[in-house]
Amino acid sequence: MTSIARLAWMADWEESVRASSASRRSGTKGFGETRPTARTQVTARMDSSRYYGREATARVLQPSRDTVVAPRPLPRLRLVARRQQPRWGLIVMALAMIGALVAACIIAPMLIHSASTDLESTIGRLESEQKELAAANSALSAQISALSSPERVAEQATRLGLGPAVYVHYVEAEPGPPVAEGEPTISGR
Repeated sequence: MTSIARLAWMADWEESVRASSASRRSGTKGFGETRPTARTQVTARMDSSRYYGREATARVLQPSRDTVVAPRPLPRLRLVARRQQPRWGLIVMALAMIGALVAACIIAPMLIHSASTDLESTIGRLESEQKELAAANSALSAQISALSSPERVAEQATRLGLGPAVYVHYVEAEPGPPVAEGEPTISGR
């Protein structure tokens, strides 16, 4: 709540307020050559600090009876004719939007269905190709197994005139690290 000292200070401050030159020119109620206290000049007033417990003061200034101007007469009402010509631009734009919406609703699912059908046919073709290649791979693996068997290799060797070695000769190396003879050369240089 606002203290009583604060309310007294606000009341004193309101009494010391003087009208500005702009407010004197406006001719509102209570703004004459000399300004009486604020409490006597404002007719519609509410101390919101006393009502709400806050520090603000709400005021509504009323115009004086001297400055109220008689209202101007309103212009005479007359009937205005409706526009005769249709709005072709609006009609064309509405038809274009409806056409685009229908096209999007009909053509988009067709395109999606077509793309999915193409994808399914491609997948089917690739699966059949994979089966063919797997069969060819297994046939080639069986052929490799048959050709690389030891009996087959021995049979081919005898047909070509190859046989086991008649004698075996071993080369004896001198003990120690090998020594290169002559200058080392790099091939191609």
